[in-house]
Amino acid sequence: MLSKNSYIQFENPFISLLSTGLDSPIATYLLMKKKMDCFSLSFLNGGEKIEENRNKIIQVGKRLVKLTKHRLRMHFVDYDQIAKQIQSKCNPKLTCVICKRTMILVARELAKFYNAKLIANGDILGEQASQTLDNLYVVNQVNREIPIIRPLIGFDKLDIIKISQELGFYELSLISGPACEFNPKFPETRAKIKEVIQSEENLNRESLMKEISNLINFVDILPNKS
Repeated sequence: MLSKNSYIQFENPFISLLSTGLDSPIATYLLMKKKMDCFSLSFLNGGEKIEENRNKIIQVGKRLVKLTKHRLRMHFVDYDQIAKQIQSKCNPKLTCVICKRTMILVARELAKFYNAKLIANGDILGEQASQTLDNLYVVNQVNREIPIIRPLIGFDKLDIIKISQELGFYELSLISGPACEFNPKFPETRAKIKEVIQSEENLNRESLMKEISNLINFVDILPNKS
C-alpha cells in the first residue's frame, strides 16, 4: 500500500504497464533511454505462481536498469481476486477490455500520486483482443486526464522479437510463467462504449479501486554504480 512516506521525486516520470511479455519491456526501454524515470505497474495472476511471476518481472526490471542506467520503482498488484470479480460480474466477452480499463485507472491514480505526466504500455494494433482499434478506443475513454502513449503501436511481432533479442529481453520472456486464466473463449473485438459502461455498472468501482490500492506493493531497483 502506498502512503506519503512512499513518495519519491523522479525526473520526467512516467508510468509503464509492465508485463512478462515481449512488448511492454521494449516500450518501457524506449522511454527510459530518453532519460525519463519510470514507475512500472504490473498486475500479477497465477494463484500459487504469483511469486514466480513477480520474480520474472523483477528480472525484466533489472535488465531495464542495466541497459538505461536509470533507477526504476516497480509496483505490483496481486490481481487474481480483482479479475475474478470482473469475470463473474461483467459480460464475460468484455473481460479483457474491462480489465484493461481497470488497469488504466490504477495507472492514472499512480500517475497522480507521483506527479507523472504520461502512461505507457506495449499495445500493438490488432495483436490481442483488447488491442483492436475499436477496443483501444474504448480503453482510452476511461481516462481523460493522463495521456496514454503506445510506442510500439505500428510494429509487427517479428520486429518486436528482433529488438527483444538485441536487448536481451527475449531470453527472459522464454522463462515459463502463468498464463492469464481469465481470458474469455470468445472475446469481444469490437466493443461498444455504452455496452462496456453498462457492464461495468455491476462492479462497485470505488470499492474495487480501494481494494486494489491496498494491494499495491513496490520494489526499488537502482543502477550499479561500478
